[in-house]
Amino acid sequence: MTRPPSSALVGSLCYLVCSVFWGLNIPLSSTLLTAFDPFWLPTCRYVIASAALGAWVAATLGPHQLLSPIPLVRVAGLSLLVSGFLLLFNLGLLHSHPLTAAAVIAGSPVYVAVVMRTMTGARLAPGFWTATAMTLVGAGIAVYGRAEAGGGGSGPSLQGGEAFLVGSIVCWTVYSILAQRWFRPEVPQLRRTWLTSLGAIPWLFAAWGAARATGLAPAPNLSPDAGMFANLVVSAVVCTSLATVAWNVGVARLGIAVGGMWQNTVPVFAVLISLVGYGVVPTLSQVLGGAVVLAGVAWMQWRSLRAAASA
Repeated sequence: MTRPPSSALVGSLCYLVCSVFWGLNIPLSSTLLTAFDPFWLPTCRYVIASAALGAWVAATLGPHQLLSPIPLVRVAGLSLLVSGFLLLFNLGLLHSHPLTAAAVIAGSPVYVAVVMRTMTGARLAPGFWTATAMTLVGAGIAVYGRAEAGGGGSGPSLQGGEAFLVGSIVCWTVYSILAQRWFRPEVPQLRRTWLTSLGAIPWLFAAWGAARATGLAPAPNLSPDAGMFANLVVSAVVCTSLATVAWNVGVARLGIAVGGMWQNTVPVFAVLISLVGYGVVPTLSQVLGGAVVLAGVAWMQWRSLRAAASA
């Protein structure tokens, strides 16, 4: 179905906002992981994010909108997918070489396309494969340049976590599709995000409890310093709450395949934010690779807008 230009523009802006916020979350998470373990951090993040989303829903939609309009078993299923994404992604990063992890994540448009075709049978957006090739080439340039510069430490190799990374992207893609399918169209994306974020908390606590019981997670940090707590709040409210709402709006307006393409811009924005906020100077290959990735996304957006305008 061809979407009107205004819908495509709103969707593109939401994907842009989401990508910038997720890019911000990369250096923030690196800082937070010095104070929180990978199991406790997402749990704390989603407790704060859910509180922010609940207040937002109550203030803008009314307290009655805090209740679920769909069976709770479906909310639990969506929340399990969100939790699976978070936990598999963290485990994947922990058990992968940074360069191979970057290369695997760069393939997200392909994984998204496969899942989308399997679940919906929908045709891919105009220019998808050209844009995919450009984003993969751009990511490859950045990864190769980092390896040449010695940014990855020892040589890249498979360490077992790569499958977790692919699984995390699959979980997020399935969640994104079902969040649009299981709710009625008139249910605001904010309300959907609130319900699934709140529902993720028990799953995350259960995973943290299992990790703690088996010795995979240390004692939780219950008293971070003021600076670290501020970083946690920004990560939860901006990079989790606002970004996920924007993502869901983008999926509703443009579809998940376009979202998979936008995911490849997240490292680009992470580099730019690290440069401005953290004084980290990117390599020439990162700049060039990022430019190619952005060009690929821009190409796909232009094709989509042109198709919408001519319909």
